[in-house]
Amino acid sequence: MSDVNTTAVEERQTRLALGAICMCVAMLGGTSIDISVKALADTYTTPQIVFLRSVIALPLILAIVYQQMGLGSLLKVTPGWQLWRGILTAGANFGFFYGLIYVELVTALMLAYIGPVLIVLLARPLLGEHISATRMLGVLIGFGGVLFVIQPDGFDIAPGILAILGSAVCWALLSISNRQLSTRVSTPVLTFYTYPVSLVLGAWLSIDTWVTPIGWDWALFTVAAVGSVIAHGFAALAYKYAAAGVVAPFEYTALIWITLAGYIFWGEVPAWTVWVGGTAVIIGGYLALRSRG
Repeated sequence: MSDVNTTAVEERQTRLALGAICMCVAMLGGTSIDISVKALADTYTTPQIVFLRSVIALPLILAIVYQQMGLGSLLKVTPGWQLWRGILTAGANFGFFYGLIYVELVTALMLAYIGPVLIVLLARPLLGEHISATRMLGVLIGFGGVLFVIQPDGFDIAPGILAILGSAVCWALLSISNRQLSTRVSTPVLTFYTYPVSLVLGAWLSIDTWVTPIGWDWALFTVAAVGSVIAHGFAALAYKYAAAGVVAPFEYTALIWITLAGYIFWGEVPAWTVWVGGTAVIIGGYLALRSRG
């Protein structure tokens, strides 16, 4: 009996470790998206960036689906769920990409870190998870940190900041849907259905503002596309291996890469309020997600 228990514990630890590793890889992919989009935003509109990234990414994920389980698996899904996930992905993409035009990289990421806190709040009605006093404390600290970062003057908050916060809500709901569907739909199929809605919306909204990419811009669009496949695919894997409360804190690893990129490429040095408020958001998220019950 003890051997069986030991094996079960080892298997659980392995799954938790795989979940953590997958989330770290997902965040590395996400960082490559953010850096590429920030570099492209001066020349191209948000819809065009979303569209071209989706156009390049779709053949990649289709190849993965074909190789692993065949294209027929794309038809064995619940259309409503996948449409919902596509809308959430579009909201996350458009909101964050638009915000990056006006907000420094580190500030944008600190605001986006409210996502794990939102996951805790939304997990109660959507996943039936209990919210303990410690978790609620974490939620309050996290929201307090966001207010400290944005320093609101009454109700006058910049549209770029609102866009990023809206993106965080969409990402939290998408993360929860990953957990809800992880046992029913394969990871490549889940990843595929995050693209069609964004592609259609991006194409439609960029018709009148189209700028033909040149030179190295194509490389940046490709980096953003590959990064998105990595980010969505490994995030879905992470939530398949472990619970949301375990893997979501590993989203914070992106801060290392974003801080370096912001300083190296754009000379961005975040204000002290960003670091203090962002730290509060991270602490709040960690408390909320790791608290038992």
